[in-house]
Amino acid sequence: MTTQTTVQPTGASFVSMVENLVAGEHLEKNPWTPDAMWHNIANQTIDALVTRGELRRGEADIILGLTPLQDLPTELGCPDPSPIWRCIYTTHRLTAGSSFGETKSEIRNIMARRAVTTKQFSFMLGVIVDRDVRRPKARKEPGARRPPSLQRARNAFGDGGFLSEDVPGRQWLPVYDTVSNVLELALEGDRNARITLMIGGGFALMMDGYLTRDRESKVFEGSAPFRGSPPAILTDLASHNHGLYLLASAWRHWDATKPAHEYDIPAVNADGSLVITGDTRETRSSERLTEYRLYEIASPAKAMAGFLKQQEARKARNVAASPEDRDRDNRERLAQALEIAKDAASSLESSTVSPPPHPFGTHEEWERTRNTAHQVYEILVKAEPDPDEGFISSASPEQGEDPGYDEV
Repeated sequence: MTTQTTVQPTGASFVSMVENLVAGEHLEKNPWTPDAMWHNIANQTIDALVTRGELRRGEADIILGLTPLQDLPTELGCPDPSPIWRCIYTTHRLTAGSSFGETKSEIRNIMARRAVTTKQFSFMLGVIVDRDVRRPKARKEPGARRPPSLQRARNAFGDGGFLSEDVPGRQWLPVYDTVSNVLELALEGDRNARITLMIGGGFALMMDGYLTRDRESKVFEGSAPFRGSPPAILTDLASHNHGLYLLASAWRHWDATKPAHEYDIPAVNADGSLVITGDTRETRSSERLTEYRLYEIASPAKAMAGFLKQQEARKARNVAASPEDRDRDNRERLAQALEIAKDAASSLESSTVSPPPHPFGTHEEWERTRNTAHQVYEILVKAEPDPDEGFISSASPEQGEDPGYDEV
């Protein structure tokens, strides 16, 4: 009688064995970058979650990008095949409720670490959700691109991304609806809609380099009025209507088929309308969003305090500066101050608060503000520069000077 030996399964999938082989090659010959290392950890983590039954194979395929974008509306019930919906789904399946702890546990097992920080988790999440926008050019997939701002986006994910306090380990559900409907629900106070809008808009802002990691140099250089990590800025944006309008605007205008900054995400007013500049129909256009403006919308009070600190620092630097440098800095200060004043005045004018108190304060406060604005206006009017100042006119070419010029 012949005894057959039964081979017991090892539990390791073919994908895992390939990943381990590749990892060994990189360990010996070409060390992995942190991005590649976390990409490998993410693949192993998803595979482990499937093995444990925390994820179904179909759910893992959506997260890993194996399910094509065009199938997402059928699989998720979302209105369009956008990479943003895959990002929202992935974030929910790996972070909501107990999923966050389960996923971190698998990461710790793979890395043999006692703890995994939220920033490390966010960085790993970043290399998962940006797959749809960094496909190799050789694959020629519709919408495929590798945006030049990808590294800035990775840096933002490494600083927490959109993992605010309301997302990891908390119970929430994505709202799979049009951006307009998600915005409407968020404005009404729906928590799930606010989180969905924060992740969707935050993904767009980070992928195009508008929202980056927190750096002190940004405040020193004047590109941001105060220091704030991406999750802190997104939390502020999602906490009031103006910020929600901006998140929705970023989501709507983000174009997965174009490299970053071939188009502009426009700035919006407090009522959600686009900020338009230009005096005539031919020159009027939507104003481009800037990092400074993004921070200003997120927290006007912090932006004003940061602006005043920057002005004090500028004054100190200008003591030994040349007159030309001082004039240039003061022009920038004036332009920024007027933009802040115009935004504050517009917000107060559209306030829904019924007096008393009046949105502009008491009559004495209003009069003091009006007088200051009038004084600035009078200074600008009196100091109007000559429109032709700095214009250099060219003399008409003399006869015979240019052989290609014929007298008529």
